[in-house]
Amino acid sequence: MAVPTSEQIDEPRVAVAEALTEEEEIPEDFAALMATRIVLLNEKEFDPMVSSANVAEYVYENTNDPKKIGYFFDVLELLINNEQTKKYGALSFAALSIHSEVKKEYEGYIDEFATHLIENHYDMTKPEISLEKKKYSAYSTLIGLIFIKMVEINRSLYDSIHDFYSQIIRQEMELEAEREKQKEEEKKVVAFKKTTKKAKVTKKLYDDTIDFVSAKGDFKSTSLNQENPNEHIAILADSLRGTRRYVIQDIMNKRALEKKKRLEKELSERLASAEEIIMSTEPFQQALSLFWKEKQYTYKFLSVEKIRVALRIIGIILGAVYWLLGYIGMWGVHWFEGIFVFIGMYTFVKFAGSRKNFKSFYPYDVSKELESNANSFIHVFRHMSKEQMYQFTLQQVKMKQNEKILQIVPEFIKYLYTIMSDRKNLIMSVEELSEIIESLEVDIAKQLRRVEDL
Repeated sequence: MAVPTSEQIDEPRVAVAEALTEEEEIPEDFAALMATRIVLLNEKEFDPMVSSANVAEYVYENTNDPKKIGYFFDVLELLINNEQTKKYGALSFAALSIHSEVKKEYEGYIDEFATHLIENHYDMTKPEISLEKKKYSAYSTLIGLIFIKMVEINRSLYDSIHDFYSQIIRQEMELEAEREKQKEEEKKVVAFKKTTKKAKVTKKLYDDTIDFVSAKGDFKSTSLNQENPNEHIAILADSLRGTRRYVIQDIMNKRALEKKKRLEKELSERLASAEEIIMSTEPFQQALSLFWKEKQYTYKFLSVEKIRVALRIIGIILGAVYWLLGYIGMWGVHWFEGIFVFIGMYTFVKFAGSRKNFKSFYPYDVSKELESNANSFIHVFRHMSKEQMYQFTLQQVKMKQNEKILQIVPEFIKYLYTIMSDRKNLIMSVEELSEIIESLEVDIAKQLRRVEDL
């Protein structure tokens, strides 16, 4: 639908347009009526600031509604595609941005309009537009044409261009992040499948806008010294690229900072408190002492076992020797007596040399107590950072009651890591734990030399 020029504007017709906007039912030619009114508001005022304020107010009052905000796009499309009203399309778009510093409600409107453009760009509500054998979104085309006309009207409108373009980038990147998050959640929660929309286009609106502006700025010279009439468009494209780099980097930096803060918060929540570390000192010392006894258990057990087996073998050998003496008839021993002596000695050493009778000689097995105390400390050990663990073990090394068993402290820490059920929840990495053990071995050697000197 064509937009009439200033000579064709009919005042009564415009008055009807104003009345229609107040009714609930939106007329079919609502966008054309608005476009006509915007042309009139721009041409009847000599002061450009007054006319832009009137246009901004008119657009806001008539389209500040989710059902009507799409009509502003249609109005801009009507104005920008008409050579006589092209500048009014650019000025009406810029008016909202210029006066948003005074009227803060315009900022929310601009934000909603940017959201409308992005959503419809991905849904491909309007057909694509071809330019030099390439296709561009109708929404990126409109934004590009408005930006170009704004630069042609007044270079001071660069700020408004970059503000709106930055807003599109931020909203689109936020939308992309939400979609990625929904895709991950859809794998676990079926309910999200109904809310996620698959975009019909994959190219981002802000990228498509730059590509369109660059295509409009291309110029193939036919002579050597021919000036480029599209130089201002090429400069605009470079400026938009700079804005894109800056905004994207700023967003990535903020996301990295937020992620770092979130991880630090999660880490601080997982870290063992000072009270937990202090309370874990006693289980650690008891487990360390029991670990030392457990290491000694094997040696003591083998020693007793050697004696027990040796006594059984000696008894059997003596019985066998007595039987042999009776068998060959030496020293007046009868072979029949030798058999009874052998059977008696074998029976005696079997029962007298059994483990049950040697039970009092065996060392006490402390494996259950060791496991209980070790698990009590492992709960805190799992939530210790590298610094906390190093300071804790260093404190244990300096304690006088641990001087005799300092050598087994590194081995005991390895033992704790070995019996830990779920190592994925350990805050420290294996490399950090290895560094702690290496540093601990050096500290133990220094402590032992200090004790020897005393």
